[in-house]
Amino acid sequence: MMLCFLFAALIVALDQFFKQWVLRTLSIGEAGPEIIPGVLGLTRWENDGAMLNILSGQQWLLAGIAFIAAIALIMILLRYNEGFWGTLGLAAVLGGTVGNLVDRILNEGRVVDMFRTLFITFPIFNIADIFITLGFLTFLVHFIILTIKTEKPEKTVSAVPELVSFEQDADDSETESDSESDFIADIDAAVAEASNIDLSQPVVPLEDDYSAFLGDDVTTDTTPDISFTMESLESDLGDLEDYNIDDILREYGLENDESKV
Repeated sequence: MMLCFLFAALIVALDQFFKQWVLRTLSIGEAGPEIIPGVLGLTRWENDGAMLNILSGQQWLLAGIAFIAAIALIMILLRYNEGFWGTLGLAAVLGGTVGNLVDRILNEGRVVDMFRTLFITFPIFNIADIFITLGFLTFLVHFIILTIKTEKPEKTVSAVPELVSFEQDADDSETESDSESDFIADIDAAVAEASNIDLSQPVVPLEDDYSAFLGDDVTTDTTPDISFTMESLESDLGDLEDYNIDDILREYGLENDESKV
């Protein structure tokens, strides 16, 4: 972070050094040597407006705007951590802004310009203007690239996961149903065993309670008249996870006690 502020300070120093050289060397409007023949030359000029002569004559208004902009840029740089080029661009804008602000404070609200294009007609500008422009463009390009990289592709909706989920739910339902059936079958078998009934033989129910006098030739059904379903068990006992089959038989008086005659 300190490097970006050092970079901004170097821009201010370079800008002010070159401006002071122009002030001592050239008079207002005087043309100097060509820096790049046919492309860029020197001409001293003092601008009481902003870049491209915007708000000309509003020196102190522009000085106030520059001061607020410099404070805002410092606050942004203290918090900005989105990459080297973005930070470098903001630091360049800060350096150029402070460079022109120093001019307005020391030169009665006017900014010293000196670079003149020779191949086209363009307003005269200075080093601070160059860094403001290049810094803004660098930050803008970096911001656009960063935005493109961080954009996530839209999620496509597929019906396949829903179909798989539906099939899985159906399988789970069938498994649960089979488990309930097995549980009821186990209880029925336990009841039959507790009642000494051979499930492989047909059972002939008696119409009255006089089976004891009819002898051993008649097969009697001594199974209590209990119809077991998951609903009836849960209605009577509550949560079946707290019971095993022996507990359920005892609740209905059907415990398989081998000691009984």
